[in-house]
Amino acid sequence: MNKKAELVEGNIPRILASLTGSMIIGMISMVAYNLVDTYFVGKLGTNELAALSFTYPVILIINSIALGLGVGASAVISITIGEGDH
Repeated sequence: MNKKAELVEGNIPRILASLTGSMIIGMISMVAYNLVDTYFVGKLGTNELAALSFTYPVILIINSIALGLGVGASAVISITIGEGDH
């Protein structure tokens, strides 16, 4: 069974668990990266750590836009697959 058919006709809980597992691993790696980054920047000094904290809202806005675009694209792709227009 190809990937497209598996998404609409396969074992949905297994597919969902597979996608969720990949997402969890990605999020844990991003958190670990940020923790390690904060640790080493903190070793440089308080001003450097404050600069890192100052840029966090900008990064949060960029990530929010990317997440919104991803969810929107996912909805459009899901509708297209559901209608059979692929």
